[in-house]
Amino acid sequence: MASESESDSQPSAESNLTLWQKLRVLFSLIPLPVAVFWNVLTTAYAPHNKDRPLRRIIGDATLRYVAGLDITPAQVQALFPTDAKMYRAWTKQTRLPHTVDELGDGARLNWIGEKSIEKVVLFLHGGAFVLPATDYSLFFWRYVQVALDKKDIQVGFVWLEYTLTPQAVFPSQLAQARLALNFLLESGVQPSNLQIVGDSAGANLILQVLSQVLHPLPTVPHIPLPSPIRGALLISPWVSLTASSPSNFTNDGKDYLPRQTTLVMGTLTLTHVPAAQRVFAEAVRAPADWFSGAERVFERVLITAGSAELLWDDIMAFAEAFKKQHRRAELVVQPNGLHEDMFLDFMVGAKPGVLTPAIVEWLAAGFSS
Repeated sequence: MASESESDSQPSAESNLTLWQKLRVLFSLIPLPVAVFWNVLTTAYAPHNKDRPLRRIIGDATLRYVAGLDITPAQVQALFPTDAKMYRAWTKQTRLPHTVDELGDGARLNWIGEKSIEKVVLFLHGGAFVLPATDYSLFFWRYVQVALDKKDIQVGFVWLEYTLTPQAVFPSQLAQARLALNFLLESGVQPSNLQIVGDSAGANLILQVLSQVLHPLPTVPHIPLPSPIRGALLISPWVSLTASSPSNFTNDGKDYLPRQTTLVMGTLTLTHVPAAQRVFAEAVRAPADWFSGAERVFERVLITAGSAELLWDDIMAFAEAFKKQHRRAELVVQPNGLHEDMFLDFMVGAKPGVLTPAIVEWLAAGFSS
């Protein structure tokens, strides 16, 4: 049901921290201005930054510092507002409706703009399953929504608020994604009018959904699909959690995600994934025919990546293998792009890069065909 409640489905991580843990977070942020200044000074003219405005370079450097802090997941979560608080603030800032559908089991669907179920884009957010959604990702999807509207394609955009790790572990987020899909389908959304989009861990979750349909886990209820979903967009998909491919080393320092951080977050997820089910969490390690039949689940698939991101090699390997199993899978690359690069433009108000119009056109084609 729709809800206007101010209640938060997940307690603030800050409320669970000791005084010392809170002070450590505070002290760790003191060097931020100097660290960002030095990072900008030493990287502004690097080849991977040659086409970026200064505001993007500063924004990337700030993220790089915060992402590299040596603090616990609970302390990391304390740096950000919860999904519910962020969504409430974002709707107030944008003067858009605040519409929430409660799914149960701690999951919610939060609508971007007016709720509409004729054509729908479902967004599964990233953040290594540890971080909440960001307001700048919502600004990005609102931009895409308006761009589609200008093409006379009216689409309801909605994002899943799932329970974060370590409060919930695999396959909890998969079960919550199933709840979201079931809710939309039972509400009357036709699979042919539904496209699922996700960045990083959100894209990982989309691939978990695909694996669940093709190779169901007994611990997660079945995902009933009467027909294929129109499309799936995988933005910088988190297809490997071990940070071991060459690009994790060569692009460390270019991408805003430090390799050590991705390794820690990946280990946190993998700790709770049984060895026999690891392919659900690491699609790059799937057997050659694992995704055979993917066209019965998603009619179209778009994979995007940046050549300067840590996951570059892993995404390329996954895309090459996946395209052999899905004839309508495409790969679009942004030269010198970072992890989920298009979101970073909206974080600082910079001009959108090449991936943004590509995503708009791909979604438009899906709803127009």
